[in-house]
Amino acid sequence: AEPEGYAIAVGSGLSFAARRLILATGVKDELPAFPGLTALWGKKIFHCPYCHGYELNGGMIGVLASSSLAIHQALMLPDWGPTTLFLNDAFTPDAAQLAQLARRGVTVEAEPILAIGEDQADITFASGRVIRLAGLFIQPRSRLSSPLATQLGCKLEAGPTGEFIQVDTMRETNVPGVFACGDVAVAAGNVAIAVGDGARAGAAAHQSLIFR
Repeated sequence: AEPEGYAIAVGSGLSFAARRLILATGVKDELPAFPGLTALWGKKIFHCPYCHGYELNGGMIGVLASSSLAIHQALMLPDWGPTTLFLNDAFTPDAAQLAQLARRGVTVEAEPILAIGEDQADITFASGRVIRLAGLFIQPRSRLSSPLATQLGCKLEAGPTGEFIQVDTMRETNVPGVFACGDVAVAAGNVAIAVGDGARAGAAAHQSLIFR
């Protein structure tokens, strides 16, 4: 921080002065530790029904549980295709949740999973049984991809999948003159939300230079 704003040093050694900063550094996804997930991430394995449900064209959909968030995915996804929740010893629904899943027509599989297909998100159980899927949903954790927010003293909030930067309605952080937008500043985001959020933060930063 500088008396009239901020000085930003980049890896090449150059330094830039700014009266306002907008943090739009995004987050990094941390996938559950299960072989095969990384190769199919974003291709056949997803995390957001609203982003990718339509791509599956009514095909068989799986939810691989790694946390209790799996119940939310499993309850939403039947509107995009027949859905199976794979517990894989990671999550056990209670009686009320099982009743909710039954009402939504979700199949629950408790048998441990041996492998996920290399080209398709097919599930192979320990018994050798195979279920072919159009797509598989998981619950990754997310973390800020840059330490800048912490270095600047921005407050963070705990979201369902990881921390994000706390902002007000004008997308400004608790640090005067520092704004944040996109996935770094929402509990759960996507591309469309991030684009709109960036426009809001940019307008707010500009107006703060004029009217504050």
